Amino acid sequence: MKRIALCILALSFAWAYVQCTRAQESKTLDDFKREAVVEVDKSQKLIQEMVDSIFSFAELGFQEYETSKYLTGILEKNGFKVERNVADIPTAWVASYGSGKPVIGFITDIDCIPRASQKPGVAYHDPIIQNAPGHGEGHNSGQAVNVAAAIVLKQLMEKYKLPGTLKLYPGVAEELVATKAFFVRAGLFKDVDIMLGAHVGNDFETSWGAARTQQRPGLRAIFVSLRQGGNRLAARIRTTAGGHTVS
Repeated sequence: MKRIALCILALSFAWAYVQCTRAQESKTLDDFKREAVVEVDKSQKLIQEMVDSIFSFAELGFQEYETSKYLTGILEKNGFKVERNVADIPTAWVASYGSGKPVIGFITDIDCIPRASQKPGVAYHDPIIQNAPGHGEGHNSGQAVNVAAAIVLKQLMEKYKLPGTLKLYPGVAEELVATKAFFVRAGLFKDVDIMLGAHVGNDFETSWGAARTQQRPGLRAIFVSLRQGGNRLAARIRTTAGGHTVS
């Protein structure tokens, strides 16, 4: 009886594996997108909390200690491994999950600007503290977008056993044009296949590619196509920059 039970159990696991594999193979990119949107919508409370919390910290460049502590705490709680003090910058860090290719990076700024203190939800100048620093350029919102997106993507990777690596970076002291060059010099981007940056705009829309006001040649569009086959995730990235196409 024990042998029969073990055989039945083994067959049950094998059947479940086959069904899972078939379901995985039948999913399209649009299916993954729809599932991701549903999961992101479930994160509305966390996203709003991140936006408000980072707004309340309002830390100037190289002083983003509470902001970094808060964000890395959320990421570690959700299964990301955090390396701190990268590139010899005390408030810089890299949060990673997964292994192998593709390596997808997320970056967005975390510093605020001087004399921009502002009461939230007020459409005219009304500082919380006169002449104090504040998030006058929306850097409190970018990490909420990136962190929520990375957490959802991690969940899908775990659920469907998709290989790949996620890496999140903070734009430390962006207003001082200070750190991204040091990140490059420290080799933090050398294995990244694509970097996704986020920045708030001045209207209610979502766009991608180069800013419409940018006149100089540069990155115009990025097309990412993910095709899943078996246990492998293939990424094809086509970038159009300055009139040249690189596949």
